[in-house]
Amino acid sequence: MNDSQKSEVNARQSVTRKTSKHDVNLQKNNVVFFQLGLIVALILAIAVIEVKSPVTPLKPPVQEDVASVSIDNIWNEPVRREEKKKPAEPKKEVSKVLPPKIADPDVPEIDLPVDDFTPETDIPDLESLVDIPEPDIETFSVLGVEVVPIFPGCEGLQTNAERKACLQDKMGIFISKNFNTSLGEEYGLTGMNKVDVQFTIDEHGKVTELKTRAPHPALEQEAERVMQKLPQMTPGKQQNRNVRVIYYQPIRFKVQN
Repeated sequence: MNDSQKSEVNARQSVTRKTSKHDVNLQKNNVVFFQLGLIVALILAIAVIEVKSPVTPLKPPVQEDVASVSIDNIWNEPVRREEKKKPAEPKKEVSKVLPPKIADPDVPEIDLPVDDFTPETDIPDLESLVDIPEPDIETFSVLGVEVVPIFPGCEGLQTNAERKACLQDKMGIFISKNFNTSLGEEYGLTGMNKVDVQFTIDEHGKVTELKTRAPHPALEQEAERVMQKLPQMTPGKQQNRNVRVIYYQPIRFKVQN
């Protein structure tokens, strides 16, 4: 190959290398320009959205009033305690006056002169005595009412259990002072005698619907006489309303000859 041919070949190679470099530079520039165009377009789009979209402050949600639910007629039944059996007393030939004492908080034991009152833990079947009317005022038992009737002298007590115990104590003392214990001997009664007494303390605190049952009519009349002398009490309450309360008072006495 002569010199002229070599020069021509070199010139062609030089032109080819320049053309290749130019094409590569153009491709790189196109990519850069495309990326710059995308960035500018995104910035403009964001600016337009911010200008057109007003910012609205969020308001806190309004809470609705929660309705309160009241539950009526709920109460706790007191737990009955089992009575401890007492040893049998020896028989005595001479009549003796026994001192009064209260043994059980649910049904008091009252000892009267010549009489021995013992507590009753199991209330007997008094279907023949129970005659509860159906008035507008509700009727509850002394075990089921929320607030028991308050006997005069028990007003300062706070809890229902304390007022109930005070009612029973005052009732026992009242009976022991007013019940005529000589009727048992006068009518020839001997041994253990029992008088079942049931009455209602009405919405005004008065004793009504008195029922009695005894082995002799004279004892029934005496029990009615004593119970009718009971003082007026503060009536029992249920849901802050005056109600009627049924009270059962057993009287047991022993005539010792």
